[in-house]
Amino acid sequence: MFEAEAEVEDEPAFRALLDSEYEDFEPVDGGLNTIEETRIDPYIMLSGENGPAKWEAGLRYETTDFSITDETADADARTNDKDYGILLPSASVRWALSDSDRITASVARTVRRPNFDYLSPALLGGEYGDNDFIGNPDLEPETAWGADLGFERRLGRRGVFGVNVFYRDITDLIELTNTGEYSETALEDYEDAIDDGATPEEAAEELVSYVLTAENIGDGQVWGVEFDLSTPLDFIGMEHTGVFLNYSWLDSSVDDAFGERRFNSQSDYVFNVGFTQDIPSWGAAFGATYRKQGDAEGRIIGEEVVTQYGGDLEIFIEKQVASNVVLRFTGSNLLDSSKDETFNKFNTIQDQIDRDFDEYEIETETAGPWFQLVARMAF
Repeated sequence: MFEAEAEVEDEPAFRALLDSEYEDFEPVDGGLNTIEETRIDPYIMLSGENGPAKWEAGLRYETTDFSITDETADADARTNDKDYGILLPSASVRWALSDSDRITASVARTVRRPNFDYLSPALLGGEYGDNDFIGNPDLEPETAWGADLGFERRLGRRGVFGVNVFYRDITDLIELTNTGEYSETALEDYEDAIDDGATPEEAAEELVSYVLTAENIGDGQVWGVEFDLSTPLDFIGMEHTGVFLNYSWLDSSVDDAFGERRFNSQSDYVFNVGFTQDIPSWGAAFGATYRKQGDAEGRIIGEEVVTQYGGDLEIFIEKQVASNVVLRFTGSNLLDSSKDETFNKFNTIQDQIDRDFDEYEIETETAGPWFQLVARMAF
């Protein structure tokens, strides 16, 4: 047997080092915050029926009182308090034209509160690509007056076809904006270029990323049409086959520093279609769904982005293997769907107006198919 010993020249100092207390780890930016929110939302609702018409009317008053404290933010901006109350009336009516047809109409005021991520005043490095992000605790909630008008028709015993048009008039729309300040990375790259002997004009080529924030950019409108079809094919003798189709067309309008545009990151359409097939004699079923959405555009000061989405195909096969056990196999993203983003970047607002590009970038993300096998048991 061999033995080895390690000698420590200054054992008392070594022991003192082991027994010393180290300072606590510093939290990452935005990693130590507290949000307290208190909501009281009283409401009243009335409903009635008059012949073929059924109606509802309501009034809701939503109050919100919140406080946010972020210990990683600047000392003068760590704690922020806000409270507000919003009155939300609504009314709807359903009119039966026949046993199979009906019309629905509604009008309502709604509210959408800011995401908590948008409220924290901490500065987050590289939160959006190369851009930093700092929250805005002074954000007001979005409110909207909306109107819907729809027609619905029953098809056979279980099928339905519907079309709906809608309009929303939005106040205090919340979107990401550019503060105009350069990101920490951009400033560091600029200083490094100066240290390496570059002129200020040459070093300015490194100033390509910014600090983003969330703001209430003003008022906007959104409108569109939705089609929906879901029915078994029993009317042509295929009672175990079902088909479905959904299509939504969207448009919107809001003004920014460069004029009118659509809402940022809003696709102009969303579409999905599919079928299901039951095989009762085998205790099995299978089906497929195809999904696709249109291009989405985004524009802030210094950057414009166009996002294109590939189609997604999903299939499933389901089999009952016991009286209370079902196996389901699912395959998703069978078309290797991709997400392609085109970035146009500019140094100044005037460059953006003149289409004087500082940087042009294309990013592509592609994912392969994935498969899942699930067993369900009923007790």
